Amino acid sequence: MKGIVLALGGGGVRGGAHTAVLDVLTEAQIPIVGLAGSSAGALAAATYAFGITVPHSDLSEWLKDPELERLQKNGALYQVSRMVDFVRRPYLAEGLKIRQGYRTLFGDSRIEESPIPLVIQACDFNTGEVVMLRAGPVSEALAASSAVPSIFPPVQWHGRLLVDGDVAEKVPVTAAKALQAGPVVAVDVSNRVVPSEPKSALEAALQAGEASRRRLLSMALAQADVVISLAADPPIETFDYTKADLAYELGRKRAEEALPKIQQLLTKPPLPGRPWWSRFAQPKPQASKPNPIANQSETQKQNHH
Repeated sequence: MKGIVLALGGGGVRGGAHTAVLDVLTEAQIPIVGLAGSSAGALAAATYAFGITVPHSDLSEWLKDPELERLQKNGALYQVSRMVDFVRRPYLAEGLKIRQGYRTLFGDSRIEESPIPLVIQACDFNTGEVVMLRAGPVSEALAASSAVPSIFPPVQWHGRLLVDGDVAEKVPVTAAKALQAGPVVAVDVSNRVVPSEPKSALEAALQAGEASRRRLLSMALAQADVVISLAADPPIETFDYTKADLAYELGRKRAEEALPKIQQLLTKPPLPGRPWWSRFAQPKPQASKPNPIANQSETQKQNHH
């Protein structure tokens, strides 16, 4: 079967755009043969891979965290220097409501049981390495992939401390390419970048870190065959649940604009030699034992073999 692999990045409420992209691709009968997701993108990838249909508005309600809503309404989430908890606690919210939502959606389902090849991306909090989760409980993997540092607690996973996959690679193009199933379509739900001068030392530190992440993101997106960028302007804040419908509608618009390029990927003649889709004709090698944190990076994969 010839199709595309999706790499869905993180973005909180903006993740509703991923649902819109998946809807557009389904309506256009574009076959999806693999999915890699990080944070909000991991949730969208997992629901699609397991055939779970939930209206994007309902999904947002299920995963709404009352602690984050309180911080957002008070304007405190982006003024952490004024928050006593920020210096006294390692995180601001337990995230129990979100984790309960994951369990409600997926129950005891495991990643390796996915009908479509699926990778949920997290990050090793101590080393900064990309961790590609290919086996294990879906709900726990999603909790790890969305554990935003300083916001939610990290997740213990087979001796490693895992946090939000966006820390390592905001759009998991590397994980998508590791599936070796087809051309990669990357979906970046970031806001449009508006240059600005920092007004405080804290803002300067945050902007410097964000600039570094944007550079890593651009390097990852350069490896994709097609990139769909949300580029929301005015910005949609990460935990502003009132903007979920706006993210969905903007996602539909961007996906429809990119549809001709995606369709072209599937009509291109194969390059001379062994085409990528011939991998589907090969028997899968038998693994002696599933490894929940296998394929953490391309380098580790090569060393393993």
